[in-house]
Amino acid sequence: MSGKKDLAFEKKRVAKESEYSYELSAIAKKFLPTEKNRLIFKTMKKIFGVDPMTGIDVSMYKRGGFRQLRSKREFAEWGRKIAKERKLPGYNRAVGIPLGQRALEPYLISGTNIIVDYDDLHHVNNAALQQMLDDIKRTVILNLDIAHRVLQVRAGKEITPETVNLYLETAQHTIGGGAVAQEHMAEIHPGLTSDAYCKIITGSDELMDMLDRRFVIDIDKQYHPERAEALKRAIGNTMFLVARVPTIAVRIGDGGVVYRWAAMQSSMAFISAYRLTGESIISDIAYAAKSAQLIQMGERTWYSRARSQNEPGGIPFGYISDIIQCFRDLPPRRFIEIISEDLEEGRKYLHRMAEGIGTIANVLDELIWYGFYMSGGLGFSTGVAAGGYCGEVVTDFVDSVSELMHRYMRGVKKVPPKWDTVRWILEVSIQIMMETYEKYPSLMEFHWGGAHRISVVGNLAGNTAAMLTGSTTVGLQGVHYAIGLLMKEGWLRTGWAGQEVQDHVGLAYSTALRMEEGGLVELRGPNYPFASYTAGHSAGLTGTCVSAAMARGSSWACSPVVNAAFADPHLKFDFAKPSLAIAKAALRQFMPAGERDLISPSH
Repeated sequence: MSGKKDLAFEKKRVAKESEYSYELSAIAKKFLPTEKNRLIFKTMKKIFGVDPMTGIDVSMYKRGGFRQLRSKREFAEWGRKIAKERKLPGYNRAVGIPLGQRALEPYLISGTNIIVDYDDLHHVNNAALQQMLDDIKRTVILNLDIAHRVLQVRAGKEITPETVNLYLETAQHTIGGGAVAQEHMAEIHPGLTSDAYCKIITGSDELMDMLDRRFVIDIDKQYHPERAEALKRAIGNTMFLVARVPTIAVRIGDGGVVYRWAAMQSSMAFISAYRLTGESIISDIAYAAKSAQLIQMGERTWYSRARSQNEPGGIPFGYISDIIQCFRDLPPRRFIEIISEDLEEGRKYLHRMAEGIGTIANVLDELIWYGFYMSGGLGFSTGVAAGGYCGEVVTDFVDSVSELMHRYMRGVKKVPPKWDTVRWILEVSIQIMMETYEKYPSLMEFHWGGAHRISVVGNLAGNTAAMLTGSTTVGLQGVHYAIGLLMKEGWLRTGWAGQEVQDHVGLAYSTALRMEEGGLVELRGPNYPFASYTAGHSAGLTGTCVSAAMARGSSWACSPVVNAAFADPHLKFDFAKPSLAIAKAALRQFMPAGERDLISPSH
């Protein structure tokens, strides 16, 4: 018992033993008509084909084993084929534990009504997930103003619309591996690098009018007018070159090759377009292209997790938030105004937020960085990431939280970023989500690991706090409060995912600006030292950046330039509709870049 008064309700709180000794699933059946109207009830019933609130699986051991899934049957057939062809065993379901006593349930991708096999969401089996990472890794942004200044001052060249457009056209040739300045140069087959190109970002309409529109990311066309105006004002009269090196380059090398490739090919385009000679001038141009105001997507990671630039561990959470494009056609209004006035409009924003964080942030941070780069895992992290964008689970939770905010935020103009102010709505939100897991055994089965549950509940709790206050710091406190304290108290344990070091020191370090302890959330990444790379945590920190920007009515979270760079219709992966892209790939309808068919035998 605590002698302190609860600031939300102005009364002492006493924990009673009876609060921990009830069976919520049985109590919930008294409210079955209400539960049946929930999205989560309908989705779990669709996935499992039984009453989602039943605690008994009458089909246990009668499901046909691994053969209940199309993908497993296909894998078994391929395993036999491979063993026969290479005279060496490979995939073989006869070894290991038998699969399929329990339901190997299909996965419904939220917002699409498309059902796929779980295996189709593994990043090695899904071309869209691979292309998402590739499109980020192969991007680098160069400031052309400095290069133009070098040309004027050091080389005495005149910069005109004609020369700029000639440079841009030449850059389309060089960025894909074409030669321009020497005869005896090996060139790359353009069919292998057809996804390589360069485009300009600028906030100046006057500069836009001078440029060939083929080489421009048109902010006015890609964004809601109010967002476009804010972005253009922030970017200003500067010209940025967004260089996309070919996907095959980051497949052969790594993210560190990107800025070198872009600098070399950009420099060659300058040499050709402006007819440059002389080593000193060319070295200055090369420096301007390679280092001066260069924006990379990610920095090098520290040595125990050493990776080059543009690898997922070094991408700041603020940049990931700007890479997410799900909001760009919506007006940038303060979220508290939206949700207090119109519940359905507020839900529209929340659903977009849930899609962006659930797919892009979850895949980058949990599936790729934690699950693949760091732990070398090949299966578990697929479920953690898919928990954020499958089964309409997050959508249902978001709808419940939106009702709470709509009811209690009417007339509220501003929520101060103070712990005592947001604590009550945090606790109620967390309780709603935890109780839902207890009501639905099918949901417990769908999110079968502690990491699944702590990531969904903890991340949404933190996002709620950031969404109301506009503060990423308060959002960060919400994440660690949910996982490190409330969920441990309510469930006694949260599994391996909730026992790691970041939840023990997370609240204490949430306001620390020492780089070994934290820093501004927007500038952190999954690589900061005290955070053990644990499934389920990093996506929530990206979520606090997205949610805080939405709360402020901001058109970007960290960088307007990075935000505009990914509003590009020529990108292979659609960062505005990520769930649909992932679903298409699961159905084998997504065509990635970087394939080697042109230089391979017919097969």
